[in-house]
Amino acid sequence: MNAKPYQTMVSLCRHLGIQVLLFGPDYRQIEEIDYGFRGKMFKNFDYGTLADAMERNLETGIYYMFKDDLNLHYTIFCLPEGEWHEPEERICCIGPFLYEQINSGAVLELADKMKVPPQLRQDFMEFYYRIPTFPSYHTWNQLIGFFLRQSGLPLDFREIDDDKLHLFSTSGFDYCLPELPDVALKAIEERYKWENALMAAVSAGNLQQSMDAYHRFRQYRLVPRVADPIREHKNLLFTFNTLLRKAVERSHVHPLHIDSLSRQLNIQIESSITLEQLESLPHTMIRKYCILVNNYSRRTYSSLVQTCMDYIDFHYSTDMSLSSLASMCSVSSSYLSSLFKKEVGMTITDYIHYTRIRQSLTMLNASSLSVSEIAALCGFSDANYFTRTFKKLQGKTPKAYREEMGIG
Repeated sequence: MNAKPYQTMVSLCRHLGIQVLLFGPDYRQIEEIDYGFRGKMFKNFDYGTLADAMERNLETGIYYMFKDDLNLHYTIFCLPEGEWHEPEERICCIGPFLYEQINSGAVLELADKMKVPPQLRQDFMEFYYRIPTFPSYHTWNQLIGFFLRQSGLPLDFREIDDDKLHLFSTSGFDYCLPELPDVALKAIEERYKWENALMAAVSAGNLQQSMDAYHRFRQYRLVPRVADPIREHKNLLFTFNTLLRKAVERSHVHPLHIDSLSRQLNIQIESSITLEQLESLPHTMIRKYCILVNNYSRRTYSSLVQTCMDYIDFHYSTDMSLSSLASMCSVSSSYLSSLFKKEVGMTITDYIHYTRIRQSLTMLNASSLSVSEIAALCGFSDANYFTRTFKKLQGKTPKAYREEMGIG
């Protein structure tokens, strides 16, 4: 048995926000199989009966693509004996998830079919909007089958629903009518939890943690506010952009940088014309805001050093020096030089050069200006000095950089 592919599969599912439960003989986590939903919705619903049904009906050597009575999907299989998982782990249950995002009309139609009381309709809808989605049944089946084969578990595939497997059964149970919509409250609390985790990760400039938190956060979808799905998606992305902008603000990035990126992204959101374009934007937005934090965060610097760094960033094309910056800040040159080197790890002169070269990269990539023109726009009065400084920091001349980037 090869544990690594199996562990990769489990990590991938969790990264996508899809729950993975590993049951032992006591089925201690059995209520989590539907996030406790049936226990909240139905009087005296017995999860122990569900555990007994799994014991009776699941066969070894088979992985089940299972759909329950609420139209939720699971992948379930028995774990073989071996040293590559904990001895008490006997059954792997992946889910619940959906193969397409469910809209409010479909949820209400299902609620009508199940005769859900009006008092529980909001809970019912919130539950479905928190279920993660995977875009394709066949892709999912191929993906799971691949990982199981790589793990040395060539299990047979069986597609089955609850009418045959009888794991879940809500028939004969009366609905609970709680004073508070517990399921809805829990879903909202979880959404805010992952929203805060996302903001904290972006504020720290940690791209991997930001993406992980986003994949958890995005599973808690909001009930649509408008009928047009493209308009609805745009409205949500405008809100998401504001959320990320406020997260970056915590990192003491200058508002001018934040506003510039926020404005660009809002234009990109509004100019998108398909759902596919809109659905790809959140990853781009998160990545760009994390880059902004990593390039411009002033959180760890004193106010004096922050002032100097911001001034250099916004006035890199003008003539400036250690003495002019010290005079502007009403401190001695020696004091400013010592403090700046201590906090930033480079001299003010080096930081000026670093900032000017960073700006020149954008111009070399996005314009047809000559090297001499770019040098002047970036604050270098001598094009040869610009070329020497560029090569020192980038390891190649501006001309070689353009050729390498395929820019004539």
